[in-house]
Amino acid sequence: MLLFLWRSSWITISGVLLTGLLSGFSNAALIAFINTSLAGGLNMRGAPWWFAGLALTVLLSRFASHYLLNRFSTQLVSDLRQHISRLILKAPYPDLQKIGKSVLLGHLTEDVGAIANASELFPILCINIAIVTGCMAYLSWLSWQLAAVLASVILFGVTTFNLCKNIPLRSVRKARDEYDVLSRGFSALTEGVRELKLHHHRSERFLAKSLAGSAEAYRRHSFRATVGYLCINQWIQLLYYLTIGAILYVFPLWRTLSQEIVSGYVLVFLFMMSPLTLVTNSLPIFSRAKVSLNKVLHLDDALVAQNPAAQSADMPIPPGFNTLSLSGLTHQFHREKENRSFMLGPIDLAFRPGELVFLVGGNGSGKTTLAMLLIGLYHPEQGVIRWNGDIIDSSNRNAYMQNFSVIFSDFYLFDELYGLDIERHRAALDDYLHRLHLHHKVAIVDGRFSSINLSQGQRKRLALLVAYLEDRPFYVFDEWAADQDPEFKHVFYTELLPALKAQGKTVLAITHDDKYFYLADRCIKLAEGRITAIEYPQAHPQPTADRIKARTIDTETTSI
Repeated sequence: MLLFLWRSSWITISGVLLTGLLSGFSNAALIAFINTSLAGGLNMRGAPWWFAGLALTVLLSRFASHYLLNRFSTQLVSDLRQHISRLILKAPYPDLQKIGKSVLLGHLTEDVGAIANASELFPILCINIAIVTGCMAYLSWLSWQLAAVLASVILFGVTTFNLCKNIPLRSVRKARDEYDVLSRGFSALTEGVRELKLHHHRSERFLAKSLAGSAEAYRRHSFRATVGYLCINQWIQLLYYLTIGAILYVFPLWRTLSQEIVSGYVLVFLFMMSPLTLVTNSLPIFSRAKVSLNKVLHLDDALVAQNPAAQSADMPIPPGFNTLSLSGLTHQFHREKENRSFMLGPIDLAFRPGELVFLVGGNGSGKTTLAMLLIGLYHPEQGVIRWNGDIIDSSNRNAYMQNFSVIFSDFYLFDELYGLDIERHRAALDDYLHRLHLHHKVAIVDGRFSSINLSQGQRKRLALLVAYLEDRPFYVFDEWAADQDPEFKHVFYTELLPALKAQGKTVLAITHDDKYFYLADRCIKLAEGRITAIEYPQAHPQPTADRIKARTIDTETTSI
């Protein structure tokens, strides 16, 4: 933990160390000054000024240490969260899917918070260690024999602590792992609350089996860790009291020790107990921070070390769009319904500007997987993607993905128009809001939607507005019309898609609306991960929905 903080900002940590040590040593000097004054060992005229100077040094150095560390810890939290966020944004999407949203959220909240809590305790640790060191120096000046005995007791306490600390640390690790499970339960609760409300038995089982089980496991491991550290702290406290007892009743048997020295020892050691207790009580926080720090560093390894291309600068690709081709593309994907893996491909396709393509097929046929391969979020096991003849690989994939505007079936709608010049697009925004019949529900205020608390269909229309404003050469819509009423479904297919095509945009629409197939330049049918038919409806004069539907049925019969 100290090494991590040092690497983060060695200048600030050096300042914290120096001011913390100064505060601690000044504190120890102050208690020694007070003890000597009480014993009548000081007959200085300037004693009050020495007292005031030491007290002021303690206060100012302690303030400086806490100020520097608090400023550093808040910056550290911000930097860590931004660092993890950048890692997530740069990491390949399949890797993020393997890790899971709840685990990533745990890194951004639980782990960063634990590291911040430990960093905030760092100046307290420095101050109290310095106080203990200064007090030991003063006690050594009083009697080096007793100081040696006392140092042996402290060393024995530290040794026994190191021997026992791994017992509660194991529980800390288990509690942190269980937090990820608990986070998944919370995500399921918030995202599936409607389904749970409609099924009482399901909700009770969910609470009992999922949430209650993981919450109890997290509580159990956390409690065991707390009890473990409590036992260790009580053992250290026992050593403190045994030492005080020895000072009071055993050390006076040494004839060379005066009552004044014994009294000084008792007073100083009682003063030392508070910083020693603070040091030992902070150890559970540092243990949790160590586990969390290891989690964050492991995330670095998982998202960066295994994907060195994520650290390098993205290679640009030439602007403009002439052709996009998929050659021999294959990708293995999991079909949940049968709980087994399927192979998509090999896929050979080509797209050109100003083309409207429909991708059709049954559930689980691989339509969405093919779209994810096309836009670069999934990576093919075999085959190549060429954009204007250039092969797309890890070096230029990020630049390649910037050519697509996509509305996923499980899309997310941001409440702010990030990355768009609002004033430049103000006229288009107002026009689209009217055309999408949203002007009476939503307004654009300071670059944000006034509300996104809308129906799913209305939110999809807002997502379509954002996609229009992005003005990319290639558009992909995954079942966009599924949540629309017949009026807007008709507008989408007969007005919006042809308008994009007229602008020279390429559109790939995943759809089941066969009555609109006649509008497409091509209808690509997938089944079991393979292309089984490609229809060209607009190649026939005045096509109708019934003719296209009949031809699709004939293709299905032939393929079967």
